[in-house]
Amino acid sequence: MRLLKERGINLIELVATLVVAGIAIPVLLTMWANISWRSVGSENVADATFFGRALMEEIKSKRFDEKTSSPWTSSSSLGIDTGENRADATTFDDVDDYLNTTDSNITTPAAGYSRSANIEYVNLDGTNTWQACALPVNCGAVSNCTACNECCYKRITVNIWRSEKMLGNITLSTIVAGN
Repeated sequence: MRLLKERGINLIELVATLVVAGIAIPVLLTMWANISWRSVGSENVADATFFGRALMEEIKSKRFDEKTSSPWTSSSSLGIDTGENRADATTFDDVDDYLNTTDSNITTPAAGYSRSANIEYVNLDGTNTWQACALPVNCGAVSNCTACNECCYKRITVNIWRSEKMLGNITLSTIVAGN
């Protein structure tokens, strides 16, 4: 019978293994950190979008204007009306009441997140682009929607951001019409 000689790792193999590991580990750690950072960024975008959509749906659930029927007539400004409180969204009854609100339930949906709403009258110009209307607006009967006083639309824009700058500004926008 023959005895087999046991063989161990020699010094050259050990050094080669350490060199390969020394090169691979920092690369793998960098990749892992990058994946983790992107994962957090994706989660922030998803959360911000959720908060923006929630506010957009809340605003859209309100009626078009303080008046309940056309013609819609705006004053020289949009925003809260008599009997409403800028710091209490439960008093809001139409979409433009959310403009410049200070209600913390609206402006701070979760720790680190902030949001705001902008509402403005808009019309379609000759190139089918929505353009802001100067106030006051006195919307009459619908004709061809190329002037602010011909069709009444409001653009609702919701902005969401994080206080520590881990997320760029997320903007959601929609158009609502008076009926």
